[in-house]
Amino acid sequence: MEKGLDGSPLSLLLPRPLLVACPSRCVKVRALRVRETEGVVRYGAELLSRHARKVDADEMWEVHEQVAVAAMEAGCKQLALRLVQNVHKRFPEGARASRLTGMYFEMMGTPGEAEELYKKELEKDPANAIILKRMVGLRRGQGDLAGAAELLKQYLAVHTTDWVAWEEAADLYLHLQMYQQAAFCLEELLLHQPTDVGRHLLLADALYTMGGAHNWRAARTQYSGVIEMTKGQNLRALYGVCACAAQLSGVRRSERGGGADVEELPRLAAAALQQQYAVHCPDKLPLVRSMLKAQGLL
Repeated sequence: MEKGLDGSPLSLLLPRPLLVACPSRCVKVRALRVRETEGVVRYGAELLSRHARKVDADEMWEVHEQVAVAAMEAGCKQLALRLVQNVHKRFPEGARASRLTGMYFEMMGTPGEAEELYKKELEKDPANAIILKRMVGLRRGQGDLAGAAELLKQYLAVHTTDWVAWEEAADLYLHLQMYQQAAFCLEELLLHQPTDVGRHLLLADALYTMGGAHNWRAARTQYSGVIEMTKGQNLRALYGVCACAAQLSGVRRSERGGGADVEELPRLAAAALQQQYAVHCPDKLPLVRSMLKAQGLL
């Protein structure tokens, strides 16, 4: 049951006390960069239909764009079209309306028209961040991961502090199995989010996959950091330390490298693994012990 803006059954779904929270709800969703598609469509459409006069003019157009994007994600084509047309009337020139119009073309299954629109905007301003990011999304949606990665590389050469873009680039390179480039992106990302356990693990996995003594040692360091951050509770990091130890067992230590502390770490990880399985999954403990024995850790 779509509609909205006005004559819409959307308003009938909303408890009256919550309508007061519509503006702040939309603002919070934008500020936190979370996806709350259904809520934004329901509350945002009601806000624009019945309470637009209570909202600051600049904020109202921000909400227009926000609700339009959410409507496209939710497949509310009629609502999305009306909102895109409203934005286009208010801003007939520039990337603001072109971005939304292009996204609408993408939703309708005509990516060629969207690409043509984006290219026209990039001819005016090759460094336009909004349009470059839409082009990346378009390429990825078409399955052209290499093309999307190249465009994102151009974008990041200028917008070096956009951590969301670094995250997207890392994901693209991982899908392309370009692990060295992915590792570089993850390192940049960790400058912005140094305590993010998931990204430390992704970096460790990328380094381990690249192979070679240097990368295995670097991966071990990353896994060790995760073990410290999680107080030894992260199974993936524990497995990672053991796997690195197995790979490095055949590598001759340099005169300065190696030592008791390096040898002790995988043994501690192996002991922690066995303890975790003994408590949470005892029937799998023999398999874990068999694996650790094959790696020379038992």
